[in-house]
Amino acid sequence: MRKSMLEEVWPASVRFVPYVGERFSQGFDGQRLLLLGESHYRTEGVSDAVEVTRPYTKNIFQGMATRVRGSSDGPFFRALDLVLTGDSQHSIAEAADVWRRIAFINLSQAFAGTKANHRPRSQALRDGGNVLVNDILPVLNPDVVLVLGRTAWRFFSHGEPQPGLEPFIAQQVNRGASKPRYIESREVWSLDYEGGSALMTWVYHPSWNVDTWKDRAGALRHLMALAKQS
Repeated sequence: MRKSMLEEVWPASVRFVPYVGERFSQGFDGQRLLLLGESHYRTEGVSDAVEVTRPYTKNIFQGMATRVRGSSDGPFFRALDLVLTGDSQHSIAEAADVWRRIAFINLSQAFAGTKANHRPRSQALRDGGNVLVNDILPVLNPDVVLVLGRTAWRFFSHGEPQPGLEPFIAQQVNRGASKPRYIESREVWSLDYEGGSALMTWVYHPSWNVDTWKDRAGALRHLMALAKQS
């Protein structure tokens, strides 16, 4: 990471600045980890002016690095705590410590809408991928990227598969009789950017009842183990 995120002068293309924990440069278990989500949502009447969007991600996620959680922390945030700690009995303090060591950003650089069932536009995800690789990753310099959601993974048109790296195999996918399309095997890709590279893979979005928290946490630990070996 080049300089403090507070000091970084971001280009106009970066409308949502990433949340970066104060100990991000020290890493999580020795790796600089970026969680990559899909998109933000806004309440009716909230502006999409850059003065609003620039601090938006930080304002949402900085509370995760504290030992006191807000009443608005819903299932999505609790699911992320489980991904990061890998322990259903974790304490808030343990989760907060991990949040101080990681970064988070959504792929889309535009609001998806005002409701969770409003899906981000495909072009916004594609464009956000270009912004991520060209303008954000060279600053963050991550070693590992965990993509939260197959939609984000499909529309992130960067990186290439690494056949020599063992894929992660989800063991507990909630497939069901009507869900044959769900995928257990998750490829590990290499993602190059100016000044570095990262390994990345994906999990189904934590808001979906597809992957269990154990599989999401397992995917992250599989990825980090491979990064240590490379």
